[in-house]
Amino acid sequence: MGKNRNGGEKDEELVRETGDLITNLSNDPSIMESIYTLLPNLEKIRSAHERHRTLFHQVLDGAHDKEGELEAARNYVLLQMSLVHGIANLTGKHDPTIPQKLGMVQQNSSKRVSVAGLLVPENFRMAYEGRGIIARASAVKGAKSYEIWVCESDPLVESSWRHHTTSGRVHRIDITGLTPGRLYYFRIRAVGATDAGPWSNFISMMAI
Repeated sequence: MGKNRNGGEKDEELVRETGDLITNLSNDPSIMESIYTLLPNLEKIRSAHERHRTLFHQVLDGAHDKEGELEAARNYVLLQMSLVHGIANLTGKHDPTIPQKLGMVQQNSSKRVSVAGLLVPENFRMAYEGRGIIARASAVKGAKSYEIWVCESDPLVESSWRHHTTSGRVHRIDITGLTPGRLYYFRIRAVGATDAGPWSNFISMMAI
């Protein structure tokens, strides 16, 4: 038997794979239960947001013993946001209005090299020094400078990002002009003579 008219899997293979899936799910109902448990919902997101905000203000007020809890709460919020956006991207193939209503921008995350051959700055990291933040990354061949952009809201929405600083060096970039106590997301890219390279993964840091 050949492929179907849409060029997808052969029908016999699809029937077999679907049957195997049904068998596995029937033999272990906890699989679907686990999936449903992990799915985000408004109440989970609202609760995660409130916990993150509460811990954030407690740390600002001097409760430095809660910094570990704050980091865990921040990561959980990011997880919920990531799950929502991932589901929206999948469902958006059938209903494009879903990611549009969330203000999402489709991005090609597989792009790791620019037209001019610039790579992503590797080992992007940030650290506190005194009351400031220092960014560092590995140098990129062909780069003339490096741009750091910041985001103060949803880092998965492209329109949330804005340019913050440009530096001719990458081993030490001083990040200034931030509002103390505010959480920021940062990303970096190399800039060449005619082209800008792809973005790094983003990092979250709280200004102090």
